[in-house]
Amino acid sequence: MKRFYKAAAVVDMTGAAHEQGFFIALDGKEIKTPEKRPNLSPTKALAEAICAEWNEQGDKIDPASMLMAKLQNTALDRVHTRRNDLIAELVKYAGTDLLCYRAEFPEDLAQQQADLWQPLLDWVGQNHDIKLVVTTGILHVPQDSDELEKLDVFLGRLDSFHLAAFHNITTLCGSVSIALNVLGGNISAEQAWAAAELDENYQTRQWGKDDEALFRQGNMKKELNAAIDFLTLLQR
Repeated sequence: MKRFYKAAAVVDMTGAAHEQGFFIALDGKEIKTPEKRPNLSPTKALAEAICAEWNEQGDKIDPASMLMAKLQNTALDRVHTRRNDLIAELVKYAGTDLLCYRAEFPEDLAQQQADLWQPLLDWVGQNHDIKLVVTTGILHVPQDSDELEKLDVFLGRLDSFHLAAFHNITTLCGSVSIALNVLGGNISAEQAWAAAELDENYQTRQWGKDDEALFRQGNMKKELNAAIDFLTLLQR
């Protein structure tokens, strides 16, 4: 799409009678979500980040480069209208959490998984009282329904913006446990990525680099960083 505006700016609506938050105006005109909803950011920091994405566009608009705007649209258009389905999907992820499925061999990989992954599961147990079963091999081992119910209750307390970012982190990492650690401020974006890509990176060291895999990893890492930045901006 050709760029149709000169400049984007943040407009503060916190004093308005019926709307609270910040929206982006393109040449003075308020933008809407794809579903034509008010595109309000809950914090000025998030609105400024989205505004910067609009201002950084060249002669043509590249939606794929606007990850913050995409996440906010998701929160307002999708998460807000299908919360229960999204939470159910996340609870299902916990049933097959990446960190719970360990290698039996080679021994060095198994040790790396234990060293990197177990502290993250321990943190979830200590801070959320959610204890997930760990196994070796690829055969599915069901998680205790009471533990999954605790996760369901916790996720139900998140607003649409936090839930949108949490969902992205979970799906990109294949792990609700990693997402919980990120949300709780226990690990950084780099640590989350290292945990999620431990197996992939191990295979790369053993067999060499694959250009297609590296390209995929690069895109996934950008999206993960954006989701974690999104969470940070919600606190400012």
